[in-house]
Amino acid sequence: MKKLLLILFVIGGLVSGCSKDDDKPVIPQEAEVTLFDKNIKPIAYINYVDDDLTIYMWDGIPVAYLEESGLIYHFNGQFLGWYMNGVIYDKEGYAVAAKKGVVRGEIKMNETYAESVIKGVKHVKPIPHVHSLKPKTPSFRDKWSETSLTDFFLPQ
Repeated sequence: MKKLLLILFVIGGLVSGCSKDDDKPVIPQEAEVTLFDKNIKPIAYINYVDDDLTIYMWDGIPVAYLEESGLIYHFNGQFLGWYMNGVIYDKEGYAVAAKKGVVRGEIKMNETYAESVIKGVKHVKPIPHVHSLKPKTPSFRDKWSETSLTDFFLPQ
């Protein structure tokens, strides 16, 4: 009888542990994704733990946020570009940054500079403003933009 109760207890635990909870957010395996510029240096990172997927510069300054659809907005509401398949594209469709491991056309992030373990302390995020309209989506190119990643995040 004890063995039967033990077996039922184990089966019940397995069944309850296999239930799916759709209300829990899906967080990527990486809590942060480092963004490298065309000189393969770590310049910024996306924090996936933040509710609004904040993009921080390496010194901890929040510069933009990412929507789940891949649209990137400055906190002032200005549309900046797209984050698609590990690459940040500007409004013209040229790459300004990519995560490690991306290799397409001119974008080669297979051998990047080492990431400094020391990042700046995260600054307080501004409150996002109403979005500007996004332009028509361009053809994304596997070529680098003339705009640096730092300049990309400057409000215009």
